[in-house]
Amino acid sequence: MWEELYVGKKIFRMRWILLLYFVSACVERVELNVPPPQSLIVIEGMITTDAPPYTVKVSRGFALDADTVPFNPVEKLSIQLFDDQGNSESFVEKTPGEYISSGFIQGQIGHSYRIKVQTPEGKIYESEPDLIKPVGQVTDIHYEYERRIKQGKYYEEKTDLFKIYVNADAGAGVDNYVRWRFKGTYLVESYPQFYMRWIPPYTPYKDPWPCSGYRIGEGPIGSGGLLIKFGECTCCVCWANHFEQMPQLSDVQLVANNKFNNVKVAEVPITSVAFANKYLVEVEQLSISKTVFEFYKLIRKQKEEAATLFQPPPGVIVGNIAAKNNNDLIVGIFGASAISRKHMFIFPSDVPFNLVPPDIDTNPCTRYPYSTTNKPALW
Repeated sequence: MWEELYVGKKIFRMRWILLLYFVSACVERVELNVPPPQSLIVIEGMITTDAPPYTVKVSRGFALDADTVPFNPVEKLSIQLFDDQGNSESFVEKTPGEYISSGFIQGQIGHSYRIKVQTPEGKIYESEPDLIKPVGQVTDIHYEYERRIKQGKYYEEKTDLFKIYVNADAGAGVDNYVRWRFKGTYLVESYPQFYMRWIPPYTPYKDPWPCSGYRIGEGPIGSGGLLIKFGECTCCVCWANHFEQMPQLSDVQLVANNKFNNVKVAEVPITSVAFANKYLVEVEQLSISKTVFEFYKLIRKQKEEAATLFQPPPGVIVGNIAAKNNNDLIVGIFGASAISRKHMFIFPSDVPFNLVPPDIDTNPCTRYPYSTTNKPALW
């Protein structure tokens, strides 16, 4: 997410570092003494009008050339939440780097909230107060089918997808800043009891996953053993999720009569797995302050231009959290939002072509991205 590298008091973007690297192939290389990305502290959290608890995550930056995108947690912090009425409460570290509120304070429209973060060494970081403004309603969700064709390495590649749009009310007042969040959910069924393992000389043998509730018992010679059930399967049925690739904000949408019309919030790939049963579309509309709006706008711009080496730097991500008694490099946001929601289902019959039945999957269904065995309340 974060693309800055800090050199003294100056900020260089990785894309310019890469540019210098490629140019140096023909001339003398310029060596820059760049501190490691772990010097950057990242804080992200939010309070909403939903019932608590609320979450704050604290981590350290990572190198853009890393093979994976790790979460480097910052642990053992003291985090407090304050409102504008003199109330406060502490967060508790649920997992490394992830802190949850105790549930005493709930976000309310018309009130401001801030957090204070303190390290065991006494370093303090504080957010500016953020006001919860009223939020409008998502009035309609609709979709549009599209087939895209692009030239691959050896042949043309076809991609079928649904583009998801919303119509929404902008809410009361003027200068309303809005963010939309998308979540798509689909059912996944797998058969881990039939998993086969291959070992040289490439003779397969039955090896059911323990979560399948089956094990191998004695059987006739040559059968490879019999499947024996010893419990219930805990990885056969899952609900996997899709999320938007970047923040969806109201700045690129035209408002007519205080309405947002045809705001594209997501693109959903059409696959045999995702549309084997039905597909749940959920959209949240959040009221946000101008500071939070500008924060996510810069993130979106960096994500849009991340793959383009010769784009000019889009700007420094600042946020509303600052170091108070130290000079640590910090990027963070603690926002306050009201939320409204709407959902709909897309069914296999809505796909404008015949779907091929999905292959039988013998791995645990939990391997799918953002999957859970807990059935969604809306399902």
